[in-house]
Amino acid sequence: MSRSILILGAGVCGLAAAWRLLEKDSSLQVTILESAEEPGGLARSLIVGDHIADLGPHRIFTELPDVQDFLHDLAGEDLETVRRASQMWLRGGWIEYPPKPVEVTRHLGVTTLAGAGASFALNKAAELLGARGNERESFESLMTSAFGPQLYELLVAPYARKVWKMSPRRIHADIARVRVSAGGLDQMVKKLFVPEKPGTLTAVRKFYYMAGGVEQLVRKMRAGVESRGGSINLVRNVNAIRFNGRATVCAENKASGRAESYQADDVISTIPLPDLLSMLFSGAGPAPSPAVVKAREDLHYIANFLVAFVVGKADVTDSQWLYFPGPDTVFNRAYLPKNFHSSMGSANETLVVFEITCHHGDRIWHRSDKALVAAALRGAERVGLFRKADVRMSLVHRIPHTYPIYDLGYRRRLNEIRKYLENFPRLINTGRQGLFLHNNMDHSIHMGFRSAEALLAADENPAREFYKEIRKFQQFRIVD
Repeated sequence: MSRSILILGAGVCGLAAAWRLLEKDSSLQVTILESAEEPGGLARSLIVGDHIADLGPHRIFTELPDVQDFLHDLAGEDLETVRRASQMWLRGGWIEYPPKPVEVTRHLGVTTLAGAGASFALNKAAELLGARGNERESFESLMTSAFGPQLYELLVAPYARKVWKMSPRRIHADIARVRVSAGGLDQMVKKLFVPEKPGTLTAVRKFYYMAGGVEQLVRKMRAGVESRGGSINLVRNVNAIRFNGRATVCAENKASGRAESYQADDVISTIPLPDLLSMLFSGAGPAPSPAVVKAREDLHYIANFLVAFVVGKADVTDSQWLYFPGPDTVFNRAYLPKNFHSSMGSANETLVVFEITCHHGDRIWHRSDKALVAAALRGAERVGLFRKADVRMSLVHRIPHTYPIYDLGYRRRLNEIRKYLENFPRLINTGRQGLFLHNNMDHSIHMGFRSAEALLAADENPAREFYKEIRKFQQFRIVD
């Protein structure tokens, strides 16, 4: 019998894993189980009237050679070059984002920026003389060192508090390392004189996009998997995983309500790590230690609510992304799909999608759709984007698992969990949700490829082969 492999989750990572497995060995039996009605995970579309939006603003961009080759082979002429345009609402006005020192100076005034520069220099001097701690474990300590206390409080801290709904002192510095692409004040100034090189980019000036959004990329990936003999079983809720020589995965078919059981030699999981652990804890494998159980309980994600408005205006702004670090709006970011590609909307209307983050169970989490729409509308009016009278339609979409929360103890928890997962050599845990990592779509595709290649390369312990690369995955940067 041919080797059988189950993949849990049909996001871009799961699809990439299936693609690579079948590309390398057409005799494999590859089955994907997905709980949603369509594959794609966060790379799917939201339909609002005659408009299309990605589930969060996506762009097609990578510096990874294997993913570059894959995307161009897959999409070819469908990839269109888009020039990036984004702005930030800061102290009652708009500035270009990522911010440039010259524009920030013009917007805030020479006195403010001179004070920020002096603050940066004094802080660096204090660090060098040992008069101030040079600790880098928290987001606040790392970013204060990178920008100086004054500019940190002006530009960086407000946005961090707003997105993560917690003090930056409680956020691990790794968030800054992977997500704050500007680097620091010295790098911002350096970019005025020295062009950035490939592999060191802090901001994307151009990117690729496709008519109809990134879901079109997912559709091509799905077609490639199925044409090679792979099976994608949708609306399947996985509820148990057992290993006894081979793997047994139990799932509920949400369409029929029937229980289903799947047998496989190997499993690749891209589902949220806490969910996978709960299934393993209740299976027939090794019992978790109290430390592992506690580590699983303390893994949390930021949820993201998308509040979309169809506005009766042909143009709202030329930008694709808008950022709102201040407390005067409930949303932290907005995007306009039509500015990514004209196919995403109509000529006489504009879809504006606002992002509101929250923790599971907090005040925002329990707000009704009506209350979220009203709060987002007040913010849109406050910054002058549009008025209530302009709105033709609104919609709220909730995403429970968006960003893993890197608090100060997250590394220790992941280390405990990975030791436990070593008990399952035929199970590879991968992807953004599975590895509890911040990464972009191209990183997820790469991790899918690498998980497939590890399965094919190692007979005895493919998981160990794959986990050797985790350090590399952790260092992926979000290029803004």
